[in-house]
Amino acid sequence: MLDTRIRFLLWLAKKSGQSFNPKVSVRAMRASYVQMNQRFGIKNVPGVETRECTIPTNDGAAIHARLYRPAKTAGETLPVLLYFHGGGYVIGDVDAYDGLTRFFAREGRLAVLSVDYRLGPEDKFPSGFEDAFDSYAWLRANAAELGIDPRRIAVGGDSAGGGLSAGIASFSESRGLPPPAFAFLIYPSVDGRARFPSRTRFPSGLPLTTETIAWFTQHSTNGPEDFVKPLLVTLDAPNPERHPPAYVLAAQYDPLVDEGYAYANRLREAGVPVTYDLRRTLPHAFVNLAGVVPEAKRALAMGIRATAETLRGIPAQ
Repeated sequence: MLDTRIRFLLWLAKKSGQSFNPKVSVRAMRASYVQMNQRFGIKNVPGVETRECTIPTNDGAAIHARLYRPAKTAGETLPVLLYFHGGGYVIGDVDAYDGLTRFFAREGRLAVLSVDYRLGPEDKFPSGFEDAFDSYAWLRANAAELGIDPRRIAVGGDSAGGGLSAGIASFSESRGLPPPAFAFLIYPSVDGRARFPSRTRFPSGLPLTTETIAWFTQHSTNGPEDFVKPLLVTLDAPNPERHPPAYVLAAQYDPLVDEGYAYANRLREAGVPVTYDLRRTLPHAFVNLAGVVPEAKRALAMGIRATAETLRGIPAQ
């Protein structure tokens, strides 16, 4: 059964007229997402220091990122989680996820680099994926100056951000980059072809539904021709045996739950160590509600601790 607190929040949103409307503008959707994270997300996380970063991209642009480190770790070389926020490749940013990424840094006792990759409709597919690869390459190249061990880099993200992370984990080698050491994937988007029943199982009443997916798709992609591109279908990526070990954190009430399960199974069958953690009372977007939903916060704590433990088990450079 769906978590009681989640059901109350969804009822409150419907009663106050804040439920999703397919005619909503991108600007309004972005503002609503920021408000949701500010009201219901993790916040007030002490003991974390930050640094603003600028990452150059291969097309001559520059994107913003924020590096988080546990306090009093200056001079230490830390493992790092390269994190990409969710939001359907259309909404979300580093500021909206500030509480979550601070939480990850504190709970995992590791560094976190959170990236403001470019979004649609201003920059449609594959811009976000190219920014993700550029961020990963930049982090590796600047690891020493940032106090990061390049051998202990995990990629991670939720939803769209999980899709970006899966893209790096699956295709970094084909782009001449060493693969990351680990992947922390939170209900990742890995099947642009929408082949699984859960994609249409939740038509309404949840944070992510068939209707909201259609809205995100309209604003983030160029048309049907994108849905067969390898980066949007990482579930079918070649050489799954080369994928790094992974922790897949899933939600039962989620249109993406079937593809996440299939992704974890494909890796496991290829001999990749995988932890599949299905939260049976939680919906998609629970990371954005973890400040008021204890089960969501517990799930995130377990995931980041497992990520950090794996990274610390890798010999330092």
